[in-house]
Amino acid sequence: MTVVTEIPNTEPEKLQARINVSNSSEDESYARFIIEPLSQGFGVTLGNSLRRVMLNSLPGLAITSARIEGVQHEYSILKHVQEDMVDFLLNVKGIRLKSISGKSGILRLEVKGRSGLVTAGDLEPNGEVEIVNPDHPLMNLDNDKAKVSVEFTYSGGTGFAGAKSQEEHAIGVLPIDAIFTPIKRSNFEVEATRVGQVTDFDRLILEIWTDGTITAEDAVKESASIMMSQLEPIVKLGMPQEEEEEEEEDPGILPVGMAALLIEELKLTSRTQNSLRRGNFIMLGEVLEHSPEELLALRNFGDRSLQELIAKLNELGFPVGQSGTTRGWKKKKFIDLVEPDEEDTGKEDGSNIEEIAEIPSTVYSTGADTSDSDIDISQFATRSFAPEDEGDNDEA
Repeated sequence: MTVVTEIPNTEPEKLQARINVSNSSEDESYARFIIEPLSQGFGVTLGNSLRRVMLNSLPGLAITSARIEGVQHEYSILKHVQEDMVDFLLNVKGIRLKSISGKSGILRLEVKGRSGLVTAGDLEPNGEVEIVNPDHPLMNLDNDKAKVSVEFTYSGGTGFAGAKSQEEHAIGVLPIDAIFTPIKRSNFEVEATRVGQVTDFDRLILEIWTDGTITAEDAVKESASIMMSQLEPIVKLGMPQEEEEEEEEDPGILPVGMAALLIEELKLTSRTQNSLRRGNFIMLGEVLEHSPEELLALRNFGDRSLQELIAKLNELGFPVGQSGTTRGWKKKKFIDLVEPDEEDTGKEDGSNIEEIAEIPSTVYSTGADTSDSDIDISQFATRSFAPEDEGDNDEA
């Protein structure tokens, strides 16, 4: 007797992976993800892809340069500071910033009249960034007479950016290696798991450590979103593309590259340049997005500094219109004060009529009888007027 046993197909028609997340830190900077079941081979495919995207493509904020009072290069030393500039800059690389506004800016460190450890928490508050690790050590002062004044420049980016050559910076600006990625460490491993009678499915175990500027769960979601955006054009390969209405691109008022011009490159006086730097202005484009009235509110930025800036803009081919009788123009953004080029706004035929109308007219009047052919011109009274005065009463 032959017994036939029907083995049911336990493999699901559509494999649906489950994700189990476990956190072991209060700030959610660490998480362990268990993703199962996955088709055979996809454990390594997903694990390696997510790990590479997290380490190289997640955006972050980092300090890119420092300007230290009394220091011209990284081999200088400061009085009453135990660390040399190389050690100090290495410590600065460990400051982790969390962006609030998403803009680049400046952080300042002013320490005097004290000794002991100086940490990242001693940086002056900035409403645009949050210092995630305020206890991070920067330097040690061994005397109350120590005086340290540092200006840090921070910006956003992805991955890692090495310090640029000193030739690309102004004298006294020390470039710093920027670690933008918020991921400190990432690891994955793949194990075998089973679904019913099938035992060749994959289980992906993914571990993530962040610097605290982003949670581990958000890091995974953002990495997956980046992968999807990169794969979308491939998914739509060969499909008819929807015709989008072409929008006329605004060529912009500024010449190409002027918005990214650094404040130091404008070669303004030290007073004006320092005032703009204290106001967290790094590039010319940021200045042009503000009004003269807002700049005048900056410390040590007065009318003389404003006129100097306007003269520099005119020199760069960015003519700024002013009104000497009212202050209304100072409330507008610099970008809105640009005067159009007269060559581009040529006058039509009607403008010639206006020019002709501006020529004063002459009217003759007399009370004498003009029928007589012999008329003395001295009997007439003359009056000249512009077209806008035509409604006035004649006094003749």
